[in-house]
Amino acid sequence: MKLIIAVIRTERVEATKEALRSAGIRGATFFHVTGRGRQRGRISTREMGETMNRNMRMQLTRATPPESVRVDTSLPPDMLLSSGFLPKRMLFLVVDDTDVSRIAQALVDANQTGCHGDGRIFICPMISAVRVRTGEQGDKALG
Repeated sequence: MKLIIAVIRTERVEATKEALRSAGIRGATFFHVTGRGRQRGRISTREMGETMNRNMRMQLTRATPPESVRVDTSLPPDMLLSSGFLPKRMLFLVVDDTDVSRIAQALVDANQTGCHGDGRIFICPMISAVRVRTGEQGDKALG
């Protein structure tokens, strides 16, 4: 068994869920997290505007069609802003050893944009697992 921990962009969650569904993964745990890496918590004004537009669209219920929501940052689009820590999503999966490469590749395919901040995938050994309901242990607890 292996534990896969993936830190991804918040806007890539739906694509990640679909990739995991296609890979046959039935369960996953997502967390809201913040962090910084090589990017040092910097985000371009273009990315900030896209993030704000997406967040506003998600909160709309009916009044304004999503296409009409735009944020005017009135700053140059490639200016870098420092925000300290950026919102991300963290995904935890416990998988069989034989599935690790396939699932890791599915995560890369779903999250790779070619830009800083695409995320990281960590693969760790898992000693055991216990299904609380039945008491099953090891690989049996995963099924």
